[in-house]
Amino acid sequence: MSCRYITALLSVLFLLHTNAVWAVSYEVWLSDQVNSQGSSADADTGTHGGIITIYDSVDLEKQPPEHAPVNLEVTEIWLDALQNTGAELARIHGILPSPNHNYLTANFVASGHLGIIDGRTKEAVALFRTTGTDTGQQNHMSLWSADGAYILVANQGGKLLERINITWDETGQDIIAAEFDADATLDLVGGTGRILAQPVADASLPIGSIQGTVMDGQSTLTPNNILKQDPKLRPNNTVICPIPSSNGQHVYVTLGGGGMFVVDYRATPMAIVAEYSQDRVHAAGCGGAEGGGFMYMNTGTSAPDVSEFTVYRFPLDYRKAPRFHRPNHPRPFIVFADPDNGQIIHGDNRDAHGVVFTLSRRYLHVFDRVRNVTEVFDVGTLKRFTYDLTTKNGQIDGELASVCGTTSGATTSNDPTPDLTDISPNGDRIYVALRGPFPLSVAHAAEGSCPGLGIIELHDGGRHGILRHVLPTEKLNHSEDKNLSDPHAVIVRIK
Repeated sequence: MSCRYITALLSVLFLLHTNAVWAVSYEVWLSDQVNSQGSSADADTGTHGGIITIYDSVDLEKQPPEHAPVNLEVTEIWLDALQNTGAELARIHGILPSPNHNYLTANFVASGHLGIIDGRTKEAVALFRTTGTDTGQQNHMSLWSADGAYILVANQGGKLLERINITWDETGQDIIAAEFDADATLDLVGGTGRILAQPVADASLPIGSIQGTVMDGQSTLTPNNILKQDPKLRPNNTVICPIPSSNGQHVYVTLGGGGMFVVDYRATPMAIVAEYSQDRVHAAGCGGAEGGGFMYMNTGTSAPDVSEFTVYRFPLDYRKAPRFHRPNHPRPFIVFADPDNGQIIHGDNRDAHGVVFTLSRRYLHVFDRVRNVTEVFDVGTLKRFTYDLTTKNGQIDGELASVCGTTSGATTSNDPTPDLTDISPNGDRIYVALRGPFPLSVAHAAEGSCPGLGIIELHDGGRHGILRHVLPTEKLNHSEDKNLSDPHAVIVRIK
């Protein structure tokens, strides 16, 4: 990565911590999983597609915020997905910005696509479809390495960790090549007959290409000669979220059935350097953030009514491949484990999901999709604070916290159901995706009543919050009696 790129990134970070931060112009991007295409009498809820909703900071910073977003239909951004990759785009699960915020990845969990879009022009520059295996072909989420040199892809159903290599121009502002490095793919199950379809790039777009071949017959064992996927230790290695550390070497890979791997993503193929079993790291974690010299990860509910809310703290100093650690080392520290964990609680279980740090990196906010609360952890003292996104307990100066109502077809009201989040550049608010009444993923925990963009106003130095505004989203079914909108992720893109 060029020095100019690093200088530009440091300049952005400097702005975020100075009094001039009010001048930073930004956008908020919201990904809506809704099937925006194919709606008919025979397919009342549609068949594919998705919507990216973009809000400008000029509108969001008004009091009250002005609801004037731009809606981008994903099938109009990537026009030839079916023709050039063999499948329609389906279920845009999340969006993540490059470190310089010029580009974003769009992740399609149902169809297995990964698109790269130029945030400045809103135009597609690349589109890939992930590797197909005997267990599936998905892209649950992808994240950028800290230096912008790699995109790490969670092929959830395929049970693979995959990598795209990024080449920047001399200024560090523009991508000149995005190479799906098939040689780097790590099979988290292993064995012969696993690989059924190689990754594909849309050759009509400017920068995408495929390098090498995904190797079948990868080892079924970790470096410790333990089964990667084992009924007792790690029963289901669907890749949930790969969270890279700032050291430019490692990614923390959460698993659907419990357990976790720490992977050296610079190795080719990528290599496991630490392994954890499900009794040490529970299932279905998809929240991770680094602060204070540690990586904080959570785990959430893995099945209907099963309660789970745990926050772990991991070190950053893992070994480089081919060196590795013995099982369950370094030991994770449990920051918080809810006493209801593992219990069957009908309608009021726990589900830790989205996480975000305040700009000071002191307070870690962890959101519960089921109970509609946020647990806040002071990472210096490990004290915990809680605020409610409904009207139950969330009052500041006598004002009710909740502005969440209901929508077409919903059976509840005042049920925000917070999912993924991001913080504003000046650190005074958190933007959160609020789920809809007909969730297309994790239906057992993600049914909400007011789909849209939630704006949480922070207080007490970032220790407390109040859901101040909800900017609603809507996409009706063919019968026009249900709002199918289902926002899953939100990010802030600094212009």
